[in-house]
Amino acid sequence: FSVEFFLKPEGGSFYDKLCSAPVTPKYLIKEYDSKETRPHEFLYTPKTNHFLRGTLSTLSLGFFAGLRLVQNLFRPKMSPAISNAFTHMHKTSKLTIENKDINDREGDLQIGFTVTEMTTRAEGLLRGTGLIQNFSPLIYLIAHGSSSANNPHHGAHDCGACSGRPGSVNSRVMAFMLNHPGVREQLAQKGIIIPNFTQFIGGLHDTAADQIQFYDEDVLVEDNRHKHHANITAFEAALDLNAKERSRRFASIKTKQSLSAVRKSIERRSVSMFEPRPELGHGTNTLCIIGSRQLTKELFLDRRAFLNSYDHNTDPEGKLLTGVMRPIGPVCGGINLEYYFSRVDNYKLGAGTKLPHNVIGLIGVANSSDGDLRPGLPLQMIEVHDPVRLLIVVEHYPEIVLNTIQSAPEMYEWYLNEWVHLMVIKPGTNDFYYFSNGRFELYEPVKLDTPASGNFQQLIESAKEMETNNIVDATRENLPVYALN
Repeated sequence: FSVEFFLKPEGGSFYDKLCSAPVTPKYLIKEYDSKETRPHEFLYTPKTNHFLRGTLSTLSLGFFAGLRLVQNLFRPKMSPAISNAFTHMHKTSKLTIENKDINDREGDLQIGFTVTEMTTRAEGLLRGTGLIQNFSPLIYLIAHGSSSANNPHHGAHDCGACSGRPGSVNSRVMAFMLNHPGVREQLAQKGIIIPNFTQFIGGLHDTAADQIQFYDEDVLVEDNRHKHHANITAFEAALDLNAKERSRRFASIKTKQSLSAVRKSIERRSVSMFEPRPELGHGTNTLCIIGSRQLTKELFLDRRAFLNSYDHNTDPEGKLLTGVMRPIGPVCGGINLEYYFSRVDNYKLGAGTKLPHNVIGLIGVANSSDGDLRPGLPLQMIEVHDPVRLLIVVEHYPEIVLNTIQSAPEMYEWYLNEWVHLMVIKPGTNDFYYFSNGRFELYEPVKLDTPASGNFQQLIESAKEMETNNIVDATRENLPVYALN
């Protein structure tokens, strides 16, 4: 959401980096004043880390912990032992987002953003996505994270643009900035007039359990509060359909069940200790489309594309495109290559099967107690993935995109060295241009008729029986592009 900072959780001693890996933040946001006590258990507190207390707790509580372990195998539920995306930040806590004193610092980091700094980031987000007019009363900024009980490779399922952590704080921070009166005043001077009735609200989508949580709902005016409650129904319906779509990849779930039954099974997977595949994350990623959402409207892409909203009409010279494309290589390209190499040779370049893994010092995993550290991703995460390099498609003029990627050597080398592929759709003509050997060349794509489907649920339920054009073995389970009407 165009904000880069470190987070210091309430009661925490360390900083969490919440931006893409190549960026070094200069800002710190602190969490404080939670209204509720976070759930915890004695066994997971520092009190049990001492020799005497640890020994006593093991001897006295170990038997009961074993009984609960057996219970969780058959009736799994969320507990403090499970990595929960919603606990990365407490829903009722406060954040030091605004900096009112330039001398308010902690070490080399400025605590919060000034109004001018907030305006710069808010303008970049709005202009980059083309959201500069026709504002609705409620605008949602939904981040993503993942909860799972049996997944030491947790960062692979969280937000790559947040250094492998949930994006809840980022969405909440940007919503605060866009609701700030001072920011709106400065935005108006820059030609972006946000109506007084418009309010922004942050949220987090748990992609493993298909659950959602919203933040700072108390700031909504009464009319928007009613609209928000009505919208929650739409969100829940979307989560039901999303769970249905994901379920076809899971052999243990009967896809033809009712929406509620499928979603309940999906939630159960995320907290099941015996489930080696709580979700498939970015598996099958193939595309990254940077452009107007009209490009992909009503297209079914089978969960294979990163969709990055960008409006070239509001950025004719490509000034904002640099900020959009700079993290694409390290984030989307990095994710793709991680899956690529782990799929090509999972034993040498990946981590192998996760079943015998032990976590070593919170820095990696090893087989058994004396094995080598395993790089890459485990077998259970890459089984459905096709080892193909990411194709990035940008909606803009070729010369603008070329100037953009050449503006930074660390960005240009991703494309020049062909770690990822780059294609441009020229506005107006919709001609395709492919980047090769430092220049764009006109590309003539193979034209095929796109099949249509008027029943999304039927399409998903019949997917396992459908024949598809397979490129490599894994694509036998992939679906072609469909036009949804």
